[in-house]
Amino acid sequence: MSYPILSLDVATNAACVCLVNAEGQVFTATAASGKQHSDTVLPLLQDVLKQADLTWTDLKMLALGQGPGSFTGLRIAAAMLAGINASLHLPIWGLSSLAITAMQTQSDKPVWVLEDARAGEVFAGYYQQGECLQGDACKCWSEIQEMPVGNFAAQQEPAINMEDWQRLPLQIERANAMSLLIQTLWDKTDHTAHTPWIQPVYLQLSQAEKNLQYV
Repeated sequence: MSYPILSLDVATNAACVCLVNAEGQVFTATAASGKQHSDTVLPLLQDVLKQADLTWTDLKMLALGQGPGSFTGLRIAAAMLAGINASLHLPIWGLSSLAITAMQTQSDKPVWVLEDARAGEVFAGYYQQGECLQGDACKCWSEIQEMPVGNFAAQQEPAINMEDWQRLPLQIERANAMSLLIQTLWDKTDHTAHTPWIQPVYLQLSQAEKNLQYV
């Protein structure tokens, strides 16, 4: 397995796409924030293919920012890639959407990515230069308050006061951060384990699942 790799992330309000070709060149496209993902994803994918002067059959792999993040966005993205891949039969590489955010900081320090999941919960992941230091999880914000302070990054405003923490700015576009993550993890990943399908990572329990915990 090798390049070119076409990658999609819709875990945030703005869908983004990147393509890394065999020469290491990167091509990106991003939709305007708030646009319906169902309307923007396919044009974005076609846009980067055109930029790279490639066709669908030139691709060697697909990648997806598989979450955690927007339930609707993740579902649309996974379904879209499944439909496209029905004829291509390419391996699909699942990327943590929190790891992409960590790469946006361009920091060499360990950083917590903390994204408000609502209902008093937070999606949390701990990364350093693409390496996962603690697996993505859905926690309560109260758990974050009890942790030692450190560096954090987020797309949204935290639901609690984080004044003792250092918030690292997101310095580069998300699509470019996704391409950096792909290239950083390429030699550290077992690509033979990829399958032609992928499931979103939601992490957060549904209300029905939460109710079952108390039965």
